[in-house]
Amino acid sequence: MGKLIQSFKMSMKSILGNKGRSALTMLGIIIGVASVIILTGIGGGATKAISDSMAEMGTKLITVNMRFMRSSTRTIDVEDMQEFLDENPDLVSAMSPTLSSSVTSKSGNVNSTTSLSAYASSYSEIQPNNAKLESGRFISDADIANRSYNCIVGSYIKQEMFGGLDPVGETIKLNGRKFTIVGCYEESGDSTETSADNKVTIPYTTAIRFLKQARISTFYFAAASEEVVEDAVEALENFITKKLGSDMGFSVSSVAEMIESLDEMTATMTTMLAGIAAISLVVGGIGIMNIMTVTVSERTREIGIRKAIGARTTDILLQFLIESIVLSGMGGIVGIVFGIVACGGAGKLLGMETVIQTNMVFMSFIFSIIIGVFFGIAPARRAAKLHPIEALRSE
Repeated sequence: MGKLIQSFKMSMKSILGNKGRSALTMLGIIIGVASVIILTGIGGGATKAISDSMAEMGTKLITVNMRFMRSSTRTIDVEDMQEFLDENPDLVSAMSPTLSSSVTSKSGNVNSTTSLSAYASSYSEIQPNNAKLESGRFISDADIANRSYNCIVGSYIKQEMFGGLDPVGETIKLNGRKFTIVGCYEESGDSTETSADNKVTIPYTTAIRFLKQARISTFYFAAASEEVVEDAVEALENFITKKLGSDMGFSVSSVAEMIESLDEMTATMTTMLAGIAAISLVVGGIGIMNIMTVTVSERTREIGIRKAIGARTTDILLQFLIESIVLSGMGGIVGIVFGIVACGGAGKLLGMETVIQTNMVFMSFIFSIIIGVFFGIAPARRAAKLHPIEALRSE
């Protein structure tokens, strides 16, 4: 232990005696460690933002998409999906057909191209986050049964067409057809024409007639609980396959599956980014080896004197190896601090939340130490092998 402490003191003395050169030597390690932290932090933040956005849709959400084929005479309709819902209350708790299109909305002299969606009243149970109202009500069972020309509008329509006043009870024209507004959504975007707030929702039964779409290609289900999502997906696949007589022409997916696939994909991407950033750590290690080689050449006489007064080969090896490790370790610490600060700044600049991954911070520091050991061995061995007489002759 005493030799280690002595070697550390000598290493610090040498490093502090050449502050400028030591700082430049550590720069490669600093940049490498900081790059790993910044890139993985941004990658982790992007993953979290996407996962949170998808989770808002509801981790119990299951989507069925039908691809109608001309060669097939069998189809799946609302009655079939209702049958599955009635027969499997332990797997699914709600179902809603959905249609979507783009329409021209108009009130007074203001018109806009608006996103139209059509659901059943149960949609508010399936995706409550997407059905939050500022005023009025959502689609009712009576609207569905009567094919009512009622609608819910987004906050953009409220602001632009009704001057920010509550539009409930007013009328709006969609493709020239009058609809009565029964509800207004809460603002979810920035209430601009191209945002998610420029939308209108109508009963799906009305949409079938209004949009002249006889077939419904998308159905939403809510699983009875998060624990049975996979079972519900499998049961739906089996049910539809039996109805169609084929396992082709449709897909059943859940948000939970999508989030899991996304996490796997982004984890791979983050690892690749970390690997690319780690290349600069290797470059920094080469810089350490280069400087340590120069240091050995400059201190040849010192090595000869130490050996002449009794220092062993292992003592010289340990001295220069510790100096290399200290350089890389100090570079790693500075790189961590700089990386964390820069990652926060990058997040603010990009307008997103970054996620500092503790495991990556730890791994990048350990890797910087390994770099110091690996690239410090050759110069340290060279110093240790110097013959004392030859070293003392050096000027």
